[in-house]
Amino acid sequence: MKNLKKAVKKKLSLETSTSRTILELVDGRREELVFNQVRPTEFTVSDSNFSIKSGVNVEIEIENVDLEAASKTLWPGAQIRVRGGLNGQGAPIKAHATIPANKVIVDGVDAESFLYWVIETPEGNFHNKQPIHMKGHITGLPPKDATFNSQDVVPIFDANDQQVGTLYSCLQSN
Repeated sequence: MKNLKKAVKKKLSLETSTSRTILELVDGRREELVFNQVRPTEFTVSDSNFSIKSGVNVEIEIENVDLEAASKTLWPGAQIRVRGGLNGQGAPIKAHATIPANKVIVDGVDAESFLYWVIETPEGNFHNKQPIHMKGHITGLPPKDATFNSQDVVPIFDANDQQVGTLYSCLQSN
């Protein structure tokens, strides 16, 4: 069957979300950080691919992520900031949703995102080279009332590209 590509871009924002992740340093110290959104997450929905056989694949670019948490264990009282997208690693974060041919988005469809973060800590900025692969189920865009979970353990690195720890058990609730 023939694929049709429609070049449409729509800017949206997600006003609130909460996120959690476990940050474990190479020395074994770890903490579950609970993040609040500092400002709305802006994203662009564009270039959806339609196939009569498989449905619609909606491409999403997350332009910014800005989160903040108060450390209680690793750096008691310090604010830990996470930035992603244009204000983080400098490029939009990729995400997509797949709407099967026999469904519409309000029926609930699978979605994935591939997060790259810059984590600002008292020990310097950390970053991931491998994306934090998040999976969730959405019923609309923006993805309100949706929860996304990470799929892997992701190494994080300092400014000298030395591994300083890992991130895992990431959860985002909108």
